[in-house]
Amino acid sequence: MIRLLLLLLRYCNLKNKKMKIKKGDTVKMLYGKDSGRQGAVIAVDTKKSRVVVEGLNIYKKHIKGDGRTKVSEIVNITKSVPISKVMLICPLCSKATRVGYKIDADAKVRVCKKCGKAIEDKVKDEKKEEVKETKKKEVKKSKPKKEKK
Repeated sequence: MIRLLLLLLRYCNLKNKKMKIKKGDTVKMLYGKDSGRQGAVIAVDTKKSRVVVEGLNIYKKHIKGDGRTKVSEIVNITKSVPISKVMLICPLCSKATRVGYKIDADAKVRVCKKCGKAIEDKVKDEKKEEVKETKKKEVKKSKPKKEKK
């Protein structure tokens, strides 16, 4: 019996869950002191099913100084939120919505349940543009100039 529980715990902790909310998405807070407010997702923790949202769930931490080098101060810290307490805002229809998946010819695309249109990944698009720009720069630099004799 104990072995079975240990195996279950082991496999549950190692398995990464598929998250429908990704880094760069705009989300709406559903519960808590920041309910109704919106923010962009900074980080996603798949193992704990938590999300860090910019400007939401901010707490103050008091840091004590030692009197010589460290200065005592109050720091604002953004804490993570359970994924169940946030809802994705569709960039096309600007409504809080659930996320569905549609399988196209070769890709699995996130879809807004309210308007039915595909939700594009901002982070992936930005990375693709950066890669293209760096490749162009590398191509320009790699061509050596011929010297005339």
